[in-house]
Amino acid sequence: MNKKITLSKTWKTTLAAVLILSLTIVFLAGCASGNSSKQAANSGTNTSTSQAAIANSSTATDTDGDGIPASVEKTYGTNPYVADTDGDGVGDKEDKTPVVSETVINETSTAQLPIKIKDARVEDNATSDHLEITLTNTGSTALDNFDIYYTITDKVDKTQEAYYQSLSGLSLNAGETKTIHFDNQVKEIGHYYGNMNGLYGTSKNGLTFDILLHSKGYQPMKFQVEKAKGTAEVAD
Repeated sequence: MNKKITLSKTWKTTLAAVLILSLTIVFLAGCASGNSSKQAANSGTNTSTSQAAIANSSTATDTDGDGIPASVEKTYGTNPYVADTDGDGVGDKEDKTPVVSETVINETSTAQLPIKIKDARVEDNATSDHLEITLTNTGSTALDNFDIYYTITDKVDKTQEAYYQSLSGLSLNAGETKTIHFDNQVKEIGHYYGNMNGLYGTSKNGLTFDILLHSKGYQPMKFQVEKAKGTAEVAD
C-alpha cells in the first residue's frame, strides 16, 4: 500500500515538473518573438530615417553646381549663383578663403584710364540693393577688356572681403555711357555676380567699398563707395 502511494506521489511530481517546464519554454519563446518584432520595427524606423536624410541631401538645391547646397552657402557666406564666389580661380568647396581674393590685375601701363564715374552706389537702387556703377568713356577710342577688383570693409569690426571679376561683354565706344550691375542677373547684358550672403547682405554696420576698375592697356582707376548702417535691402 505504501509503495503505491509513493509511486503515485512520484508520478504527480514528475507531471507537475513537466508542466512547469513546458510553460517556461512557451513563455521564453513568446518573449524572444516579441523582442525580435521590436528589433525589426526599430530597424525599419532607423532605415527609413537614414534613407530620408540621404534623399533630402541628394535633392538639395545647388544652383551653381559647386557641390554646396544653396542653404549651406548662406551659412558659409558664399554666393549660391557662382561656383567661385571671390573669383580667384578656386571653387568655393576647395577654397579656404572663399570670399577673399587677391587681385590678379597686373598692369604695367601708366596711361590714365579715360573713364568718368558718373554714379556709383550700393543702396537706394531702383531694384534691390546692389553695387551699381555708371561710367562714361571720355576718350577718343573704344574701351574693352574690363575687369574689376574690390574690397568690402566693415567700418566697425574691420572684417574684410575681396572679389575679382572679369567684366565680360562690357565695351564702351568714345563718349558712350553705360551702367553695370552686380546683382546676379547675369543673363542680362551689363549684369554680373554680387555676393549678398557676405558682409553686404549680413553686416548691420557701415561698409566701405574700395574699387579698382581696369581696362587692358590703362592704369587701374581707384574709387570708393560708402554704405550706411543696416543690411542691404534684398528683393523677396
